[in-house]
Amino acid sequence: MQIETVLSPTLFSQISDVEHKTVVVIDILRATSTITTILHNGADAVIPVREASIAQEYKSKGYLVGGERGGETIPGFDFGNSPFHYKKEIVTGKEIVLTTTNGTKCIEMASHAHQVVVGSFLNLVAVVNHLRYMDKDVVLFCAGWKNRVNVEDSLYAGAVAQRLKSEEVDDATLLCIDAYDASKDNLFAALKKSNHFQRLASKGVTKDIAYCCETDIINSVGVLSTDRIILA
Repeated sequence: MQIETVLSPTLFSQISDVEHKTVVVIDILRATSTITTILHNGADAVIPVREASIAQEYKSKGYLVGGERGGETIPGFDFGNSPFHYKKEIVTGKEIVLTTTNGTKCIEMASHAHQVVVGSFLNLVAVVNHLRYMDKDVVLFCAGWKNRVNVEDSLYAGAVAQRLKSEEVDDATLLCIDAYDASKDNLFAALKKSNHFQRLASKGVTKDIAYCCETDIINSVGVLSTDRIILA
């Protein structure tokens, strides 16, 4: 198994033969953590869309819609991007539409892969086991922040790569493994120094960050099926 890490969406086009690989989309704070939670809480599917205008069209058809831009809930939407917004009694049996600044864009960019997997610390071991089952080369696709590298997605890429134990890894993956090794004992503390932590903390959502740092509290994996993310 070959493992490549994409540290920014601007680098994704450099990956070759994506259609033969499994791509793990990573947006720890908060899109992929939120999607993982929505599915765990009983939603039938999450429909990721790139543009807020498309999400609004779904809303006009009666769908429940979540979205954020720059960390702020889009006015008029049912939810923001906090995993705590999507309670079981609200989402069970529903298809939830979601649009975010970084994560849903990357899911669309990777949609021609052999399979797109949604990654989070919440279900780390489940994702790793799923990748082993798929037995394809892996691309760890960090959503970053507005095309820039960020700490939290890079740490998660390192966590996955470390557990897969492949000898075929690129330099970006090696960097992520080293970063994760230095931070794994206290992810929350490691993220306190990050830019995105500061952005979210200024909006009063440090509870979200702490939750997104929790590891292996969910034992299911979301995968893209046509235009919807469903449980594998």
